[in-house]
Amino acid sequence: MRDEIDELDAYFSSKGETTEGEAVKLEHMMMEKVSINPARRKLLRVVGIFGKTEKQLKEESGLNDFFFKFHMDFLLKEGFLKLEDGMYRLTDQGIAMHDSVC
Repeated sequence: MRDEIDELDAYFSSKGETTEGEAVKLEHMMMEKVSINPARRKLLRVVGIFGKTEKQLKEESGLNDFFFKFHMDFLLKEGFLKLEDGMYRLTDQGIAMHDSVC
């Protein structure tokens, strides 16, 4: 029996590396997802330049536990925030977003 090629494997192997144009488009899409969502903008604004603990962010944002985790996971995964020594801080990308939408 011959080994059959999985259709998904064939598709992804034909895709190759992401081009610079595609990478920029994806970055802009992520920035749009942050900028149009008031809860995410508020979280960036609350973190500010000095950073905040999780407790401070929950209190100041007014989000319930589910939405807090949902939006924070997104901001961390997409590189707008980082967690250092128990404090959430803006990354370079987060600072640029903060300056433009907050």
